[in-house]
Amino acid sequence: MNYYQEKIETNSLIPAKIYFGYGSDDTSHYPLHWHSNLEFDLVIDGMINGIINGRSVKVYPGEFFFVNSGELHETRSDDISTLNTVTILLSYNLLREYCEDIDSYYFDFSGNEKAKQKVKRLIIECAYLFEQKEEFYELEISIVLRKICSVLLNECKFEKQAKVYDRYGLKSMTNIKKAIGFMEKNYANSFSLNDIASEIGMSPTYFSRFFKKNTGETFYSYLNKIRLYHAHRELLNSDRSITEIAFNNGFANVKSFIETFKNVYNTTPSRYKRNLTAG
Repeated sequence: MNYYQEKIETNSLIPAKIYFGYGSDDTSHYPLHWHSNLEFDLVIDGMINGIINGRSVKVYPGEFFFVNSGELHETRSDDISTLNTVTILLSYNLLREYCEDIDSYYFDFSGNEKAKQKVKRLIIECAYLFEQKEEFYELEISIVLRKICSVLLNECKFEKQAKVYDRYGLKSMTNIKKAIGFMEKNYANSFSLNDIASEIGMSPTYFSRFFKKNTGETFYSYLNKIRLYHAHRELLNSDRSITEIAFNNGFANVKSFIETFKNVYNTTPSRYKRNLTAG
């Protein structure tokens, strides 16, 4: 099954991927996806609108967005010009080193302000070490990451059987991941609702309702998000024309690309690129 699982590459000395997100870069909106790493997005400025397994959350400055391993999630900002975040994608295997049956647990910060504040301070410490890159900074960061693991395992760990799961819910999540995987694999090509419904094993009408119910948006709307995400990255990292970028990323025509881009970034792709260059 080709789920859309984001592949996270980590430094061999640092068991996490660490980066700073700003509104002008391609981290300001990441469409629905999943990965095995645990994710922490600390908001410095601006606000994140997050979705985790269909549940919406708002994350304000001084708070962090947390995602368990394997959870389907999305982040975006209504005002990308103000967004400033620190993200840590913590290796799941690092936790497994200290807890062999880690797959039997999940982590939850709900109602645990003390643990939240501990992790927040550790994220800030990681960010400082990563930015300064002084001698032996990899060693210092690896120590801080293990402190985060300690907070998770000692203060935020819950057995998965204590969570309410039902067969329909699990099957629905599996099919949503499969649908998203199909779109991620084929977004640059032309395909129809019938094509993806057949891949999932549903009738087009049923799939359309199913996708909207489980993601809150239509199949076509979500497909455009995937296409826009990749088109935005190409716009930032290449000198290709707007027409080339539109067709490279599956848009039927340039007009469709420009309209989709304006709905998210409130300007045309050309003006957006010029403003970045001028800045």
